[in-house]
Amino acid sequence: MSSAGGGRRSAQRRSGLNLMVALAVVLPLASAAALLLVRPSDPADATHPPASTPLTAATLTCPSALPDAPGVALTTTADGVDGRVEVGLGEDAREVPVSTGRVSSVDDPDATTVTGSGDTAPGLVASRSGGDEAAVAACRPPAAVHWFTGVGAGPSHDSVLELTNPDAGTAVADVTFYGRAGVVDAPRLRGVSVSGGRSVRLDLGSIVPRPEELALQVVTARGRLGASVLDRVDRVGSAPLTQDWLSPQQEPTLQTMLLGLAPGSGRRTLTVANPGSDEVRVQVRVVDTESVFAPAGLDELRVPPQSVVSVPVTAVVDEAVGDGALGVQVTGTHPVTASLRSVVRGDVSHAVASTAYSTATTVLVPEAPAQGPRKAERRVVLTASGAGTVTVLAADADGKELRTTEVEVERGRGFAVPVPPAAQQVTVTPSRTTVTGAVLTSSSGGAAVLPMTAPVTNGLVPDVRPGLP
Repeated sequence: MSSAGGGRRSAQRRSGLNLMVALAVVLPLASAAALLLVRPSDPADATHPPASTPLTAATLTCPSALPDAPGVALTTTADGVDGRVEVGLGEDAREVPVSTGRVSSVDDPDATTVTGSGDTAPGLVASRSGGDEAAVAACRPPAAVHWFTGVGAGPSHDSVLELTNPDAGTAVADVTFYGRAGVVDAPRLRGVSVSGGRSVRLDLGSIVPRPEELALQVVTARGRLGASVLDRVDRVGSAPLTQDWLSPQQEPTLQTMLLGLAPGSGRRTLTVANPGSDEVRVQVRVVDTESVFAPAGLDELRVPPQSVVSVPVTAVVDEAVGDGALGVQVTGTHPVTASLRSVVRGDVSHAVASTAYSTATTVLVPEAPAQGPRKAERRVVLTASGAGTVTVLAADADGKELRTTEVEVERGRGFAVPVPPAAQQVTVTPSRTTVTGAVLTSSSGGAAVLPMTAPVTNGLVPDVRPGLP
């Protein structure tokens, strides 16, 4: 009996031992298999776009006036506004009334700012014109980076860079020049200091004298700065210089649309800048109301790294303008900046890049004569990203509607919409498409091009969240 009981106890111990061994082997394997079958969730994206918020403060910077043309025109595109903005730098600022649909004007010959707060901040628009000179410039918000292409620093073509600081503290800018052979050494333009509420004018011909076409990048290293360029070209003989503002390009792009070609025959110069580290091949096409096409006689351009290529395009562009061309399209294998300068009937103007927009956009232009020896023609020239409609509204300074035109648009060609020379407010509203445009005003005295730029209506608040411990 005792022997049988001992055998049973021994069998029970062996059975328990085998079960423990099995569990010790099987459980880790089962856990490992379960872990392999469970796919960990993808990590959540830690970045979030900034949130849109109502704009409560806005600042525009305006360049110094040309002789005998001190006025700054301003308005607001926001609904139901009847308030006041401040015009002027530092202690010279003064209050000026502003209301929806009406143009106010104030004289200030120096570089200045227009500042709105509260209801007068969203949709603030301002501009300068050249008086007897066929010239016009939009007042723009300060920006971290400005690009200007086709500037001069020589005896027959010179440019003046103006930096404006709207704030009380000192601002600092770094200016990089690109030329035919690469980056131009210009130590005087590194760390340019602009005192609070002041502006600085830099004559490039006296700082980096050279006869070639240049491009420059203005980077705000500290504070806020507005930047503008006044471009000057020597007329033939003893006539005075002709000058106009050269609008900035926001950033290098793969495709740049240069709209606003002065009518008539003259000197045309295309300048393309490549700030990248690789050579860029560039195709240039003409834009008219029928198509976008490669013109005969204009070969592909090759732009070395961090360099500028400038080519005369007089014959090609003059012929195209005679056939109704509205602009040129510059397409690179890598991002570039570009401009096309025209000197026609002794007057300089620029076809420059503008930013595409899909909302109503208003620009202010000076009233021009509709009759007499200086009779002017004015039209909106534009291209579209796709099929849609565009409404162009022209109004006088008091907001009286002078003409409204609706145009069906499509991709692959340009459009020209005439507006009355008396118009001082031009509003372009796209529907179901995105457009790029400019207002071209021309007369016997010359031409002026004003790119269409959407006014700022909302602010952006960065998304800030706690990080990992």
